Order: sequence, then structure tokens, then C-alpha cells
Amino acid sequence: MSDEAGGAQGGGLSHATSENDVGPDPVIGAGIALLGIFLMGVGGAQGAHYLFNFGVLVAVLGAVLFVLFVTVTALKQRRALGASSRTSSPDTGAAEQRDGRD
Repeated sequence: MSDEAGGAQGGGLSHATSENDVGPDPVIGAGIALLGIFLMGVGGAQGAHYLFNFGVLVAVLGAVLFVLFVTVTALKQRRALGASSRTSSPDTGAAEQRDGRD
């Protein structure tokens, strides 16, 4: 029953990919970026420029990781959806082509 609810909410993506093949979690990069922002705030409040600069470095690395993880996850999902559409029956593809020509 939980699989049906997940499939309805996930837009059918749960049928195309397994939970182990989704990709890295972008929350990791977002958490690192937030840690960097916190370090920037603490360093700025104390007047510690080295801590502020380190916070900037951590925030930028976290943002890069976030974008990288989102990209990897999207590419894995696209590849999985493409593979699932190729495994569908050829009759459905022919029917879609006829509908497009009419």
C-alpha cells in the first residue's frame, strides 16, 4: 500500500528508479553551505577575518556540492526514465506516432 502512495506522489518515478540508484542527497551540500554561512556570521561578529574567509570558502564549497549533487541526481533519474521507456511495449510507441500524425 505504501508503494502505491509513493508512486502517486512521485509521478511514477518510483517505478523507474530504485531507492539505491537515485543519487547523492543534495541536502548534504545545503547543510555545508549553511555551516559556512554560520561561520561567516560568527567571524564577522567577532571581527575575525580569517574565520569569515574560511566561512566563505565552506559556503562556496557547499553550494558547489549542492549543484553537483542535484545534477547527478537529475541525470540518473533521466537515464532511468529513458531506460524504462525503452522497455515499454512497441505497440504503445506506434499508437503514439499515429496519434501525432492525425
